[in-house]
Amino acid sequence: MATDSSPLVLHPLTFVVEGDDVLVGRSGTDSYAVLPADGAALLKRMAGGASPAAAAAWYERTYRQPVDIGDFTAAIAELGFVRAPGEPPAPVARVRLQRLSCALASRPALALYVAVILAWVLTIARHTEFAPHAGQVFFAHSVVLVQLLIVFGQVPWLFLHESAHVLAGRRVGLPSELGFGTRLYFVVFETRMPSLLSLPQRQRYFVFAAGMLLDLLAIRALGLLGYALHGRDGAWQTVGAVALAMAFPICTRLAYQFLLFLQTDVYYIVATALGCYDLHSAARALVINRIWRVLRGPERVRPLDGWTERDLRVARWYAPLFAVGVTVMLAVWALALIPVMTGLVRMALDALAVGAGDPRFWDAALFIAINVAQIAIFARVTLRNRVRARLAPQGELP
Repeated sequence: MATDSSPLVLHPLTFVVEGDDVLVGRSGTDSYAVLPADGAALLKRMAGGASPAAAAAWYERTYRQPVDIGDFTAAIAELGFVRAPGEPPAPVARVRLQRLSCALASRPALALYVAVILAWVLTIARHTEFAPHAGQVFFAHSVVLVQLLIVFGQVPWLFLHESAHVLAGRRVGLPSELGFGTRLYFVVFETRMPSLLSLPQRQRYFVFAAGMLLDLLAIRALGLLGYALHGRDGAWQTVGAVALAMAFPICTRLAYQFLLFLQTDVYYIVATALGCYDLHSAARALVINRIWRVLRGPERVRPLDGWTERDLRVARWYAPLFAVGVTVMLAVWALALIPVMTGLVRMALDALAVGAGDPRFWDAALFIAINVAQIAIFARVTLRNRVRARLAPQGELP
């Protein structure tokens, strides 16, 4: 650490004014601090080359009060804002496909998306049987084909959902990328987007909502394709049936965005609109603390100084909204997952009952093997992510 009379070498920092506070972050990472306006001004002074002593003197002249510059510099060093002696500057990340992302979010492109959605709405209003429903998943008599479509037929749409987030981030200059993770018992794509909070609030909304907008567009486009091909014969009719079968699981995933306790896209939109930075953890800490007080375990109550006053104030009434997510989950189970799984199990049992001499028996056996493999892949990815998270340095993405 440099002396108070020597300037500190800081990493590139971002300053985003949000109400009375300033969100300060280290570019290219997810290390942030919420500072009052005067604290952000002091840090900006030091980032401009002023030594801690000179910055402290400036602060006292400007705000008519002293500052403990030693504690302040120790705090920003702990956040990773200070560059260690001999540490090279972080390389400038190259943002690829930025022109493509801008084109996909241009006004003509948005007008095309709206036209597709309106065409689907008009079609469904006249032909309600083409609205998404669980029965559309069973496009074939083979339980394996249905299972393959549910499991692997969604992979391109999952990829496109996360790619929409990536491109939305790259449109505003963020070096975003794709990775893998798990949600409930599914292996999923994940968007990794360091420095997202360095964007102004209004720009974050589109980044968060881009995946859901892609889902809406995919449902509508597949629905229109299914309607257009339903009267055809042979392979074209099959293509239309497959399109409708792929659309229904996308509807299910879209509904799951309202499971706020999973920190979904909708959660981040809500948290951003409420001016919160870590609403989920704050609400969780409040709930856990309340449980320990009821159980008379005050020694296990966590301190709440790791969250902003805004996070804690909103969390006190936000926590019950977790119940909304539970309600949505039960509705999805009742209207989608249970009917689909019941139909698959019934088809498999009927096929197994005919004996090994019938091709349907082996169709059902393969169905069981696919489910076992999916559980094994899920377990491996979960274990890998936990190990990587445990080994990753604090403040860095695993």
